[in-house]
Amino acid sequence: MRNKEEKRLQKGVALFCATLFALFSFFFVAVYQSPIIEALYDHVATGKLEYNGYLVAAVISPLLTLLAVWLNRIACFQREWTAMAYLPSALLLAFITDIDRSIYTGGSLRTSWIVIFSVGLLLYVLLSFVLRRVLFEKIKDFAMSTNRMIWRNLILFVLMFCLIGTLSNGEENFKREALVASRYKGGDARGALAVGYKSLDASRELSAMRAYILAKENELGEHLFEYPQLYGADGLLPFPHRTSALSPDSVYMLLGDTIREEESSMDYLRRLAYADTLGVAARDYYLSALLLDRQVIEFEAELSRMYGAYSADSLPKHYREALLVLSEFSDGYELNLEDRELFEEFEHLRAVEQQYEDALVRNNYVRKEFGRTYWWYFLYGM
Repeated sequence: MRNKEEKRLQKGVALFCATLFALFSFFFVAVYQSPIIEALYDHVATGKLEYNGYLVAAVISPLLTLLAVWLNRIACFQREWTAMAYLPSALLLAFITDIDRSIYTGGSLRTSWIVIFSVGLLLYVLLSFVLRRVLFEKIKDFAMSTNRMIWRNLILFVLMFCLIGTLSNGEENFKREALVASRYKGGDARGALAVGYKSLDASRELSAMRAYILAKENELGEHLFEYPQLYGADGLLPFPHRTSALSPDSVYMLLGDTIREEESSMDYLRRLAYADTLGVAARDYYLSALLLDRQVIEFEAELSRMYGAYSADSLPKHYREALLVLSEFSDGYELNLEDRELFEEFEHLRAVEQQYEDALVRNNYVRKEFGRTYWWYFLYGM
């Protein structure tokens, strides 16, 4: 009777552990780490099949769970130690989701993972041996409540899940870049641009991806400075050697030519702007580069060359803001603009500045109200 009760209790604990690990691994793969797994898939796949994160998770999760159950037939983790049977599967889950930029640069298996797997498997074998030969023999006749077993296994799983989160890739910018690529590939440009919208820590690759999407949507001059710009004109272009989901060739195809060796971002965009066939994207990239480098005088001159006798009111929002800055800080330029609301908004910015003597406090308050304008970038940005 005692043995039957013990077996029933152990089956219940084993079912709880299997269910908990299967659910965690499913949502970890299908939701939390789905963008970076999709980035790997897009980079190595032939493009014949569309990526489905839930389908991938539905394959990985049962396989890892069954692996743990199968290994435990040998290791025989029981009672409050049943969760330890999932240590190899946990390490494999972390390994599968430890995807970084090396997928684009041709990286190989890191030495650290060889060490992690070696230590993990050694710990697994030692614990199995000690528990079977020492602990379980001593407590096999000791009654333990189901709740106590469940809670102790739950604590082990929490520690294991934290280990998985630590070992898998947690680089936020890389995950944002992957999510941007995923959403834009699915036709959701607005959703792609919304990724990391409030974050002030944007990688150069993420900045370049946003610029590319805005240019494709013909909105570069309208929305570029609504996002953090930390790299000047360089932030418009990805690195010459691919390091993200955005291929440099995609940008070059959009602009009409490749960048030359030792050519700076500004020199490259200026060369395109003076080419015989200037496209809309190349024009906006070049004008945006001038704004990013705060060259508002040259910006106005190039604007006149490209647009001819333009009407300021017909220009994109950031172009109008830049011309207003020029009119404020240059005696030789007078802005002909009918948009009185824009003038009033800039006067309000100046009024807000006067309220705070401390530079840091003033910066924060101006950013809060005007952080999505070219004015804030010109006066306070990087």
